[in-house]
Amino acid sequence: MLSIVLLAGGSSSRFVPLTDKNLFPFLGKTLVERQLQNFSKFSFDEFIVIGNPENKPAIEAEITKLGIKAKVMVQVGEGQSGAVNTALAEVNMEGDLLVVNMNDVFEDSLLEKFNTLLPELRSEKQNMLTGYKVSKYFPGGYLVHENGFVSKVVEKPGAGNEPSDYVRLVFDYFHSKQELLANLKKASSSKDDVYETALTNMMGSGSKFRMLDYEGAWFTLKYPWHVLAMMEYFLGTIKGQTIADDVEVPDTARINGDVIIESGVKIFDGAVVNGPVYIGKNCILGNNALVRGSNLGDNCVVGFSSEVARSYFKSNVWLHMNYAGDSIIDNNVSFGSTAITANFRLDEANISVTVKGEKIDTGLTKLGNIIGPNVRIGVGTKLMPGVKIGAGSFIGSGLTLAQDVEANKFVDGKTELVVKDNKVDITSKSREHIKQNI
Repeated sequence: MLSIVLLAGGSSSRFVPLTDKNLFPFLGKTLVERQLQNFSKFSFDEFIVIGNPENKPAIEAEITKLGIKAKVMVQVGEGQSGAVNTALAEVNMEGDLLVVNMNDVFEDSLLEKFNTLLPELRSEKQNMLTGYKVSKYFPGGYLVHENGFVSKVVEKPGAGNEPSDYVRLVFDYFHSKQELLANLKKASSSKDDVYETALTNMMGSGSKFRMLDYEGAWFTLKYPWHVLAMMEYFLGTIKGQTIADDVEVPDTARINGDVIIESGVKIFDGAVVNGPVYIGKNCILGNNALVRGSNLGDNCVVGFSSEVARSYFKSNVWLHMNYAGDSIIDNNVSFGSTAITANFRLDEANISVTVKGEKIDTGLTKLGNIIGPNVRIGVGTKLMPGVKIGAGSFIGSGLTLAQDVEANKFVDGKTELVVKDNKVDITSKSREHIKQNI
């Protein structure tokens, strides 16, 4: 009996100020919906989703909508060991197990490759871990391997200490649930790597772990800026123009490249869409608005003379004479007129973001802002690159914001005016020479 377990129980603490990463929609579909649809095409006997108290209702709603037979369990215990133990307490303990991360996106070729290998894994009573070759450090688990078999799993070794160039993609197969459970119960660690310790112990006691070398596209949401890479991947899957029948495109507007424009969208004179672009239901593109390389969720407003470039808007994000570049913006956020997101340092260096008190190099030279839900930005305010704004915060007008703001804060500032006599008389000056150069 093959049981599939999808892991979605983490707290998304590195993803703050954005909401649950598993429920982020791309091209109108959440990652939960995409994964459920993906695996429903695969032959399995049991489907378990490990969630948390906050996302369990939304995941159950997705399951009901899709008509898929699956059960959602709330994770008990920390880390991947806690998630897998929670699943093992529910599944039929006979047969084999496949464990997959909910927010990992990969191509169908991975499932196809696994499906081809599965009969051999079963007959040889072997387990399997999935390796993905990387060229630079990734903060995850690494596989020590030789001749197609894994001998050790090293969790987050730190840049420069990588034991190999293969990161472990969470796509783990076990031929025996009983064996995995027994080793999880015995494993212990002072760090957050009990699961990896259990796997290494299994290897040390003679259990064989094949390494599936996956070479296709892989994207995961560990940090907020990873949304932009995943967005770019999904936008790249758009082929041609799909525009809902009820959408009217004025003669003076331009729709270029690969786009999906959903029902209820209103497009005004002078608006330009340069694909690849996804525009969700009931959005409004005002006069002279420009949207390029972006994903707009439902009910967004890109008002008069606003530009959205390479940005992700979840839903109900409203602009009016604004610029949003390389930014990730959650639900229900609005910008006052002429407020802008800066996305490029003067020294052209990589942009760092503070995550859980630690400055992390994003590897990006262009990154705007990461804004949580229910935020308001005042008129004329400038947000510096990489700044995060927590949910429910208000940022006053005319400010330059160069530091992160926690949730539910009101940020204001004072401008001291210097008033003195004007001694310059311009009444006799002609502006014709200036006019000639316009």
